[in-house]
Amino acid sequence: MKTYKTLLLLFIFIAPSAFSKDVSLSSTIDTTDIKTKKVYCLLKNYINSKPDSTYDNPYWNKQEKLTNKQFDFLAKEFQPTLYMRWCECQILSIKNNSEYSEIKVMFYRLNDDKTPFVLAIANYIVKDENGELKLFNALPINRKKWLHQKIGYIDFYFPTYHKLNKKKAIQLNSRVLKLCDDLEIKPIPFEYYLADDFDEIQSLRGFDFYFGMGGATMPSGKAYFNKVFCSGMGESFFHEAVHIEVDPYFPNKHNWIAEGIATYLGGSRGHPLIWHIIRTNEYLQKHPEIDLNNLLELVNLDEYTTYHYVLGGLIFKEIIEKGGWKLAKEFLNSGISDYDYYSAIEKFLGVKKMDLNVYLRDKLMKEAENRTMNQ
Repeated sequence: MKTYKTLLLLFIFIAPSAFSKDVSLSSTIDTTDIKTKKVYCLLKNYINSKPDSTYDNPYWNKQEKLTNKQFDFLAKEFQPTLYMRWCECQILSIKNNSEYSEIKVMFYRLNDDKTPFVLAIANYIVKDENGELKLFNALPINRKKWLHQKIGYIDFYFPTYHKLNKKKAIQLNSRVLKLCDDLEIKPIPFEYYLADDFDEIQSLRGFDFYFGMGGATMPSGKAYFNKVFCSGMGESFFHEAVHIEVDPYFPNKHNWIAEGIATYLGGSRGHPLIWHIIRTNEYLQKHPEIDLNNLLELVNLDEYTTYHYVLGGLIFKEIIEKGGWKLAKEFLNSGISDYDYYSAIEKFLGVKKMDLNVYLRDKLMKEAENRTMNQ
């Protein structure tokens, strides 16, 4: 698995994103059937039409293009996109019924030893739109089997085995309103999909398989434009809701600030910021060689704690404690580059890059000690 992850990252960063290859067909698909052949040609044309771009793509349906900037809900599952040049693309099946057709597509490549590396197996829907076949997302069809309830600005979607906790749902909506009030922004309505296991969420979205599927079950989530997908947190995944509300209003911010405010307010992996602070402090005490002066070069502490979440959250906490939401808004508009981030820390907190290692280790230790004393 580690080798595959290394290969995936390598291919992602060296390859452009648009397909220029043919779309192959499984030998079991009968292209002598007129409708099947039309569906195949539609998908093939779409794959070769810069599908990761958000222009008025002629192969996608009009309604989803009007209501969603990123109308293909699967396109940004991987970075930079699902539609990477290094992937081969094969249609595994085309199933037609009276209402729509469903296409099952495998994105993969062959390793040097000819074994397959499968990035994803995704499903697309094809329906008639004003006499022409167009592509649709699988999500709106799949969610018909789930339950739905609207609370305030949030549309909750959940499996039939789950009973919506209205108290938590109302609390989540209230936290959204409080955040928007603090930042003086208008609340953005969004859809909130929840399940016990994230694989259920991915299946709902249209993935039969995706790289990283399986493994230990832990709280996790993602935010895409006006949609939150989460598992293991019920109605309490505020971290991703923060992204929905904040990111569109403050695009001129570094990624560490985006994750910092989300972790400061909503925690990560089902735990509050202080939980991650305590773990990070303990780890750094054992590893004095880790240099926080170059904190943006750090990635994961382990599968539970990520540096840009915990340290980004701690830094945002310091910003709030120093200047409240007025200063926080300035911080959220401080620029997207690494240079901008280090400069903002120096400007707003008075800490130079060369002093971050001492400053952050000291703050981590004090936060951890304060929590221990107050327990």
